[in-house]
Amino acid sequence: MNPPRLALLVLGLLLAGCAAPTDPFPIWKLWGLDLVRQPDGGVFVPDTPGNWRRLSVLFGDEVKCEAGGLAPTGGIATWPEFWHTSFAEIRASYAHPEKYFALIIDLRRQASLPDLPKAAIEP
Repeated sequence: MNPPRLALLVLGLLLAGCAAPTDPFPIWKLWGLDLVRQPDGGVFVPDTPGNWRRLSVLFGDEVKCEAGGLAPTGGIATWPEFWHTSFAEIRASYAHPEKYFALIIDLRRQASLPDLPKAAIEP
């Protein structure tokens, strides 16, 4: 399948609220993020222009799903729980996590969603 069709398929699944995996992370497997493999086998997500573009789209799509009343992806029960899981993943393995936290908060505010509870943002 060519990359544009695959991207449309993944986007369609996300917007439908039916992304298949029960464990939504690691998202880099679906989104083709630029990665740095760590000596321990872990993955680090550097802050590159490509990653910023891809993650801006991903987080924007998740916010649209939330604003549209769809259930969170990955079998997570609530949106605060989804965002808590997302923030924990970003905090653990992304360069400049605060930049991505600010993006998510801003996107949610633009969609007129209520601010997340403190427990959703903190570790």
